[in-house]
Amino acid sequence: MVLPWRWLNRLVYWLGWLTLGFLLLVAGVLFTFFSTLPDAVNPSFEDLQAQAETRVKSRLEAPEAPYRWVPLRQVNRDLLYSVVLAEDARFFQHRGLDYDALLDAFITNLRRGETAFGGSTLTQQTVKNLFLTQEQTYYRKLQEAVLTRRLENRFSKNQILELYLNLAEFGPDIYGVDAASRHYFGKPPAAINAAEGAYLALLLPSPRRYHYTLFQNRNVTPGLERKYRRILMDMRHANYISQAQLNRYLPLIRKNDWPEGRR
Repeated sequence: MVLPWRWLNRLVYWLGWLTLGFLLLVAGVLFTFFSTLPDAVNPSFEDLQAQAETRVKSRLEAPEAPYRWVPLRQVNRDLLYSVVLAEDARFFQHRGLDYDALLDAFITNLRRGETAFGGSTLTQQTVKNLFLTQEQTYYRKLQEAVLTRRLENRFSKNQILELYLNLAEFGPDIYGVDAASRHYFGKPPAAINAAEGAYLALLLPSPRRYHYTLFQNRNVTPGLERKYRRILMDMRHANYISQAQLNRYLPLIRKNDWPEGRR
């Protein structure tokens, strides 16, 4: 009767050590993860602006490509809401993460056997463009999620939106709403209307691809037309534009009759 108790004591002893080792391993991994995250809490907004400008300029293939930071107050409201409704309609309601969209994207990735994540909010896209790489891994996505919450806790929605609009790519060597507005419509972002804003929003999911297909080749696919109409319809439902404006703007995408810009 003594032998079973001796084995039981040994089992408990080794299980205790294994548990302790596992907990130390987890603690080490968590410490490494959090200690190597970029700082999204202590910098001021001006610091992040300077960092964003540096990041954009490092991505420009042509050093002389035009780029200028514009404060949010110098961006037409119609352009702001076009982008928000196209990319993240719940931007002003959520706290940085849209869990339903993330779950849908995760399930889709599992079904396809991919790691091409979707469902990112504007804050997540801002974090990726400002702090992280374009690498498509679950580790980077976890970093993105933690930094997103930190950015949302530290800065206002308007500040995050200003960062996003000045970091976003709208085509080859076209970064930020100022360069995009001037390149595609030959005017500053303060003068962009809802139709033009919706057009610019169409470029965002794949800016280089749509720069060539939508802008250079003027190829408006049915999917792009539907998205353009949805953006404007959502703006009308939210009373951002009038019915007269909606009626005037809707046919424009089918005609693709826009200013030449810097073609």
